[in-house]
Amino acid sequence: MDIKAIGKIRHNGESYSPGDILTDLTKKEGERLINLKVGEFMASEEGMGALDLPISDDLATIEDFTKLKADEQKELLETLEIEPSTKAEDRIKQYSEWFELQVNVDEDNL
Repeated sequence: MDIKAIGKIRHNGESYSPGDILTDLTKKEGERLINLKVGEFMASEEGMGALDLPISDDLATIEDFTKLKADEQKELLETLEIEPSTKAEDRIKQYSEWFELQVNVDEDNL
């Protein structure tokens, strides 16, 4: 499975930036990145076609982030190269601050 990074991703010791392509991922790895809203599905050149995977080009909202389990929140923060806090409220604050920076950058590019 091929995934296009739409956010910063750290996978198997490698860092990927938005726009980078991660190739040869397992279905489970690809779905995890899509569910974390840091990647989107890309059909392979062999013409696999669209799978029934959720495709998102949006960032996980702060509300979405608060609904994640603790380990999922930590994993998402790590993919953003943020050292996750041990407390849920602090992780939400960390993500909120990062999210606001992303929204402001997007507005500046309009």
